[in-house]
Amino acid sequence: MTVRSGRRRGQLAADAQSAPKAASTPRAAPDSTPAPSPVWSALTLLPNPLPEIALANVDTSVRFLGREISLPVLLLASQPSEELGKLAALAQSRRLPLSIGDVSALATDPALPASLQGLRLRAPDAILLGEIPATALVPQPDRAAHDPDRLSEATHQAGLSGLIVRLDFDQAVLAGNSTPDATGALDAIAALIRRLRLPVLVRCASGLARHTARGLVERGVAGLLVAGTGPIPTAAGTGTRSPEQPRPRSLATVFAGWGIPTVAAIRMLRSVGAPVISDGAVETGLDAAKAIALGADLIALTPPADSSLSGEDALAAWLDTFTAEIRAAMFLAGALRIGGLRQIPFVATGETREWLEAAESLWRTDVGD
Repeated sequence: MTVRSGRRRGQLAADAQSAPKAASTPRAAPDSTPAPSPVWSALTLLPNPLPEIALANVDTSVRFLGREISLPVLLLASQPSEELGKLAALAQSRRLPLSIGDVSALATDPALPASLQGLRLRAPDAILLGEIPATALVPQPDRAAHDPDRLSEATHQAGLSGLIVRLDFDQAVLAGNSTPDATGALDAIAALIRRLRLPVLVRCASGLARHTARGLVERGVAGLLVAGTGPIPTAAGTGTRSPEQPRPRSLATVFAGWGIPTVAAIRMLRSVGAPVISDGAVETGLDAAKAIALGADLIALTPPADSSLSGEDALAAWLDTFTAEIRAAMFLAGALRIGGLRQIPFVATGETREWLEAAESLWRTDVGD
């Protein structure tokens, strides 16, 4: 990996702005381009100014859980429940999978499966996934584990296509308000897969070691959603405390930044035997292209928390913008299909480069290369 000069980073944009234009086009709204993501800004795809492909022929479709989808995207719902129907309709019209959020009450609330059937009516052909915490699958000091048979039955009644198990043991212990017990969790996930007879994915917010991921895949896990710590945390805001004003330490403070950065987590898990879904801070199609170049198969994409995106037309426009961005990134890098992005060289700088080199070393050790 090599370090680029700062001048090259913005040169194409500057050239585009200074180039003569045939006619001015009035803007419908102010530019709402997001600021460069700190997760992805230290990573640059190698440009190809002579791509030898037509933008119109760029193909963003991929296969996921046995079906063809139009984009390498898993939509994540974060809106209130009344907005889920609109997101389900978007998933249906664009042939995209959708995670509808936490459904852990399926095993305890007899009314929930029927209430979720309305989403299936809005998206009869879409892949609809619900999420449950891993702490619900094994006994905890303060509660019993969910009945796997009841959970399986309710999942089918709700019309869901599968479940995502969120590995929340680290979050529970760092919150300091519980004593989580992970004993038997791997076997519990395997048992759920056998009973459910639907795809089960696993989600982790702090990165996932490759040997752990292999253990999950060997037991039948159908996909891995992986986020990480993001950029290396700085000491900003900690400062030097006055001895007259001591503050108690918390676990969350001591373990701030615990885990593997998103970029390294993705790089280390490529070719692990199940789709790897980047779950970390992707906002633009260019971010998505970088994640795929690192080794991700799909991108977990959450609509921005913006009241202007509450309508179906606004959600469709937001997805259109993202689609145009990833298509442009593919064209500018010379990738005709999504798989071609994994062949595009990239340049990393700073601590991101160091983490990627470490991830590459661990990957090679595991695969025996």
